[in-house]
Amino acid sequence: MTEDKGQNHLVNDWLVNGSQNDTFLTTPEGNVTYGEVFDAMDVSVTGRTTVLSPDPDIGSVLAIFAAISDGPLILKPRHGWIDTAIPESVMTVLFTSGTTGTPKAVPLTAANWEAAVSASAAHLGHTADDEWLTAMPLHHVGGLSVLFRSAYVGGRVRILPGFDSAEFADALTDGVTFASVVPTMLRRLLDIDDRSYRGLKAVLVGGGPIPPGLLEEARGRGIAALPTYGMTETCAQVATLKPGSDLAYRVDPLPSVEVQIEPDGRIALRGPQVFAGYLGEEQRAPDDWFITGDLGRLHDDGSLQVLGRADDVIVTGGENVDPSAAEAVLSGLEGVDGVMVVGVPSEEWGNEVVCLFTGNVSETDLDRWARDHLEPHQVPKRWLEVEAIPTTPLGKPDRSAGGSMASG
Repeated sequence: MTEDKGQNHLVNDWLVNGSQNDTFLTTPEGNVTYGEVFDAMDVSVTGRTTVLSPDPDIGSVLAIFAAISDGPLILKPRHGWIDTAIPESVMTVLFTSGTTGTPKAVPLTAANWEAAVSASAAHLGHTADDEWLTAMPLHHVGGLSVLFRSAYVGGRVRILPGFDSAEFADALTDGVTFASVVPTMLRRLLDIDDRSYRGLKAVLVGGGPIPPGLLEEARGRGIAALPTYGMTETCAQVATLKPGSDLAYRVDPLPSVEVQIEPDGRIALRGPQVFAGYLGEEQRAPDDWFITGDLGRLHDDGSLQVLGRADDVIVTGGENVDPSAAEAVLSGLEGVDGVMVVGVPSEEWGNEVVCLFTGNVSETDLDRWARDHLEPHQVPKRWLEVEAIPTTPLGKPDRSAGGSMASG
């Protein structure tokens, strides 16, 4: 696959994998066939740049495919923006989540997307017989990639307008074979009832730290839960635990993806599905590494262990505290529903470690658990019970909001 093939031919190549009368999309409002997607693309005007703020519905999905057959598609949140020229080779422009700073515009080419969807299919065994369930927004790479992966293999995709645990659970037992969730979603699925899930090939779990025991509990209920790692800059999924593996909290790089760990511990990525640089900034050469903001460890078998965000590290009293690691330990206390560890500026410590928590548990119990299971510098100086742990619309921890709550 090369970039000069163009978006129009690329999308047609994907869609011919599905018969004209086969269902491509299922939503609460109805179904869409592959033929109807082709019809939407036929009315397009090649060369046009399209800006969409899509909803999880049929009209938005058809608009997405019509747009990418034209030229660059800018998918943005309701309050997104873009003010720079877009290269002709770009297929989509998406925005980073902005949870740790100003959102950045990420241009992804046809070659990036082709590499991503083909590698995902090969890694997971995704075929035309599969149906992929998602409740993620379509302006986010997690939701958009499900559309593209399914089109590439000639399979089906089922979209829900939002995450309702009961509705999602019912869909998982109604012919769905793949699904994408964040850890919070998986936890809520397991909590609604004690049903068993069968017939699932894989449920990809990503977007944040996975509490200890969650994957094992899911697997005990028939959910083939696979930790996954990815980001907007890599067309979503770049590493996922191989189906059938017992290494619960590691991920395996997809075919053609190279991984190395930088001297400072950050994960670096290279491969055809990795973007070349943010819009309006200097582009990387094809052989250059993209250095992420995530910390990781490579194992001898080539698997990757993601340790958390480098920019989340709290420096307190000259010691470094990884909030994700502390949260994983604290969430192991019975009665804890949710925890978030943040740093708050302190004259004495530089930053004071504070823990926000929810659940049927006391500050005394949490403090005792922390002192028994964490290093002294990791133990929070303050405990703050809250009604809910702040998250982004995708269910990821919103540490900016958490820090504000802890400082208030």
